[in-house]
Amino acid sequence: MDIQTMLDMCRLRNHTTGKKILILGAGIAGLVAAYELERLGHTVEIIEASDRIGGRIWTHRFGDGEDAAYGELGAMRIPSDHEYTLHYVREMGLGDKLCKFVTVFEEQNALMNMEGKVFRMKDAPRVLQEQYQGIFKDERYSEQTRFFAAWLQTIVNAISPESLRKSLERDLQTHLMGELERLDLTPYFSEDGETIDLQNFIKENPSFRAKCSQALDMFLSDILIETSHDLLQIAGGTEQIIDRLVASIKGNINCNTEVTGLQVCKNSVRVSLQKNGEFYSSNCDYVLCTIPFSVLRKLELVGFDRKKLESIHNTVYCPATKVAFNCAQRFWEKDGIRGGASFSGEGIRQTYYPSVKGNTTMLASYSIGEDADKMGAMVEQERYDYVKKVVGKIHPEIQEEGMVVDEASIAWGNYKWSAGGCTIHWDGDESKHTINYLEAARPQNTLFFAGEHCSRFPAWIQGSLESALEAVYDIVTHKPRLDKSLDASCILPVRANSINIFAA
Repeated sequence: MDIQTMLDMCRLRNHTTGKKILILGAGIAGLVAAYELERLGHTVEIIEASDRIGGRIWTHRFGDGEDAAYGELGAMRIPSDHEYTLHYVREMGLGDKLCKFVTVFEEQNALMNMEGKVFRMKDAPRVLQEQYQGIFKDERYSEQTRFFAAWLQTIVNAISPESLRKSLERDLQTHLMGELERLDLTPYFSEDGETIDLQNFIKENPSFRAKCSQALDMFLSDILIETSHDLLQIAGGTEQIIDRLVASIKGNINCNTEVTGLQVCKNSVRVSLQKNGEFYSSNCDYVLCTIPFSVLRKLELVGFDRKKLESIHNTVYCPATKVAFNCAQRFWEKDGIRGGASFSGEGIRQTYYPSVKGNTTMLASYSIGEDADKMGAMVEQERYDYVKKVVGKIHPEIQEEGMVVDEASIAWGNYKWSAGGCTIHWDGDESKHTINYLEAARPQNTLFFAGEHCSRFPAWIQGSLESALEAVYDIVTHKPRLDKSLDASCILPVRANSINIFAA
């Protein structure tokens, strides 16, 4: 459903105004829900456990002022067809700051480090033929097939976690080489035969995807997005949309207020809270929970049905670790690099260059999965030293005295308030299954849910926004209870003081 239709439906079905909604979590899902609920005549209050607003949208600024260098520790890209995201970028007056995001494999002067051999992306075809062994040298298959498979393996190696890299290797060994041999690959090679068009190949050959392992098939959808030439960014930092939303919301946003438990009652939700070492509870008519399930599953949950608890406990989260270096100069430009990403190898995975003019911050390492866990296990200074050492193998300048002016990093898998980078609908362990997002989004009486984990677009702002508006619709169309007295099905915890959260 397009966003305007969704907003119109919320407005047309909003027969009862004046509802009071407590929103748990001040990420973009909670903020957009608050923004729209207030526009529809309702009262909101937001609770945030951490000391900052924005959730996994986090722009780290190396200094003050609009011209300060910055790095994205969280969301950094917007696909051009993500209508919900672009709507709110423009709604918040940031449309003129949208610009192209140069992504991985798009900058041909970017570098690759394969087992100690450093070469430019544009030279990859020749090097790949020399480097890859095993199935890629098997003369039962045509040179075209072997070369195409080598490129596919390289793309997956650069983007995916270790489990999926191995999954592709297994699939190629057992049957995918045969499938590639059967297909006409010629239309997907560039005129010079040096690169492949993975976008069109995957879109036009569903039979190939059908023969991939389930996890790899689902991950290929992510690869299509991440290698698209139509990605956008907000010049000056993604967090600007958070700042504009906060300025547009009238209700209180209470940081450093941790939810410790939720009790679903017949006509209300009892929320247990901790702030400054004190425990409280509040009986609320409506609650919108945007807390990641990786965190929610650790709380005391009462009154949830079995399927909902299974969804909360079994939703899979992928770790992600980012390391940003603010540099004294854009030294990579001497190599003709104007953006995009290099493949630095050795666990730090992708190194992104800023494609916004004047920004001197490189995202020196962006890793997910097992690589992110290894990076996250390092203490911060050890992490910086390791990344500098590895990036130094493709960019010796990074090791020069004074080149790195400042550093910042985040290991989302270790971050208390997310316990993961994002949800995934794939997993390298085929014995696991992921929970349908519809189940994740399903309400429990007057407790509603939103966030990227409740959407068709896990890991993207689009998913948070779409699920937030669906929750808004469910809340405004819900018939309010007639009996305003304390819900008898909700038992007040002995340890907590009862408060009215909207009056506190």
